Amino acid sequence: MPEALAPATARRQATRERLLDAAFEVFAEQGVHSSTVEQIAERAGFTRGAFYSNFTTKEELFVALMEREDAARLAALEDKFATLRPRLEGLELDADAIADIVLDFLVGPFDDHPWSVIYTEFQLLALRDPGFATMYLEHRDEYDAALVPILAGTLQHAGREWAADPAIAIRLLGAVYDEAVRAAILHGTRTYDRLVVRDTIVRVVLALTRRIPRR
Repeated sequence: MPEALAPATARRQATRERLLDAAFEVFAEQGVHSSTVEQIAERAGFTRGAFYSNFTTKEELFVALMEREDAARLAALEDKFATLRPRLEGLELDADAIADIVLDFLVGPFDDHPWSVIYTEFQLLALRDPGFATMYLEHRDEYDAALVPILAGTLQHAGREWAADPAIAIRLLGAVYDEAVRAAILHGTRTYDRLVVRDTIVRVVLALTRRIPRR
């Protein structure tokens, strides 16, 4: 890259990141539909022109925010699996231990409450807007496909494998956790009953996986 272009590219990326940070805050506070481009740009400290030089529409911003959030989550999951892998070598874990691992994967190092609210609105927008639905489904499928080898590797080290379509299985496990987060939000708390969620995940894991046959 020519030296003259590098600072401009870095500034543009920094502007884009600030807009995404601002959008996350505004969406969480006011809702996706109620938020405006002006509010997002103002929160980031920019003008409308800065917004439109980075994103064509608010919908394009939605997708970029999903991509950034999920990329961060995938990176965290991969790091966790890399740390966990040596501890799993040679072990055959029971369903309870697997459920703890899966739940730790689902939780991650993030505050899922604001993201749960924002992502639910993304889903509603996709249900109402066929054009956005196409982008949403493509993104969701890519994210699920990236999750499959991570969780499959964890299961394999625990002596189990998927007995159902991995993408569907992952969505079911994710739905258990997402429902717990939404229930906590509805009850006005930031915590959910981990034991209840863990017990449900145990049952789902047992239903959707099987022991790898010994050779």
